[in-house]
Amino acid sequence: MPLLVLLAFFVVMYMLMIRPQQRRAREHQALVASVHVGDEVMTTAGIFGTVTAVDDTAVSLEVSPGVVMRVARAAIGQRMGPEPVDDDETIDLDAPPEALGPADTTLSEPEARPEPEASTEPHPEPPAEPRRDSPWGDWGQSGSPGAGS
Repeated sequence: MPLLVLLAFFVVMYMLMIRPQQRRAREHQALVASVHVGDEVMTTAGIFGTVTAVDDTAVSLEVSPGVVMRVARAAIGQRMGPEPVDDDETIDLDAPPEALGPADTTLSEPEARPEPEASTEPHPEPPAEPRRDSPWGDWGQSGSPGAGS
């Protein structure tokens, strides 16, 4: 009986932890293998850039005009921008807007907002900031040293 409980525990741990991690690793490997020149990507460090060159183990990212960084291919965290469209998921551009989904439609014209009226009255002064007493006294506050509050 204890052996059966132990076996069930390992099966549950495998299903909850190991399989999802393997799936994420496969997805990341597919992403890294599919990176091409011109793709906009984000690295695992949070740096956004456009791929300018692809090597076996590294890619060159243009993070700003004229600034190119070389990073490991494994450091690519995700592809930014539109995902590649499958051939079987084509959108009929001649279809009426009612046939398209909400994400496929575009706004026709922005709504006109009324202009704020120009007032000649002076702006009221902002309210005074509340006093922030520190538990450490006046340490770190402007003013003469040793001045008590």
